[in-house]
Amino acid sequence: MDKQDFKILVADDDEIARDVICSLLTREGYAVVSARDGLDAIRALRIEEVQLVITDLRMPGADGIEVLRYAVRANPDCAVVILTAYGTLDTTLEAIKEGAYYYLTKPFKGQEITLVAERAFQRALLISDKRELAQCLRDTYRDMEMLKSIADGHRPDVTTGWLERLEKLKMMNVLTPQETDILKERLIRGNGKGESTHR
Repeated sequence: MDKQDFKILVADDDEIARDVICSLLTREGYAVVSARDGLDAIRALRIEEVQLVITDLRMPGADGIEVLRYAVRANPDCAVVILTAYGTLDTTLEAIKEGAYYYLTKPFKGQEITLVAERAFQRALLISDKRELAQCLRDTYRDMEMLKSIADGHRPDVTTGWLERLEKLKMMNVLTPQETDILKERLIRGNGKGESTHR
């Protein structure tokens, strides 16, 4: 995933604030979608795959807490940042309780916006890597029984799939290069391509 794949929704009924945030994030290389109020933001969340929402707290139609609730219900991995000029402890606690990723008080600095976007982007990368690793491990465990059939049935097509999977696990730092080489050698020998294992 690169920054162009990381989509950010900016929702604020203050057109100037909204344009400033969108411009900042676009210059940083992110894909940005804007919404003029809470209802517009919820509509956007229905059709766009968004990884980060930056929403004003006080907006007509639907407030930032409603946008937050909808965003995390639609995509639990979506990070939501609440912006408000009404920085009270109660609203902060409510936003955190509802799953807010971060909370900024207006007036904010441009650097704060770009920093929180970068952190959310890094978080999305970690989530993506974790999913990929979990899928790879699930596939590996599911196919463990096939190792016997590889050794017994001489199946080159299955061996190739396993070799690719071992390489992927090495690239993800699950296996060391040495462990990968040992497992590859065993697979190839088991498929009759290596030296005889008879003693």
